[in-house]
Amino acid sequence: MNDMQILIEQMVSDISGQAVRLDDLHLQLFLNWLNAHSNMVKTITILDGQVGEQIQLVVAVRDKESIAERLKTGLRGWFACLPMQGLLWEYHIILDEITWWRDLDHHRLVMIMGSEERQ
Repeated sequence: MNDMQILIEQMVSDISGQAVRLDDLHLQLFLNWLNAHSNMVKTITILDGQVGEQIQLVVAVRDKESIAERLKTGLRGWFACLPMQGLLWEYHIILDEITWWRDLDHHRLVMIMGSEERQ
């Protein structure tokens, strides 16, 4: 394994480990956000200027072990296509999002759930 692969593996492990610690509702809402976020990444520019294919993360499995494995697989593929700056950027954005969902108070969660039901 080269240094980049080792870094990606550590990042993927960090993200999936923190994500599965969320309770079921917060985890599902985080995964919904992650799917929407990854869909916004229409193309990825590789270091040599080539345009890569669209990367889409889809994680819709019920048990947390399966979720962790599917999440790791999706993130590995996505992160491997990113230049270093993009990799670091996405890693921090995703960790910040997990923290946001973890720290979300009950009142705001109820507001979010109400707005999602209306859509």
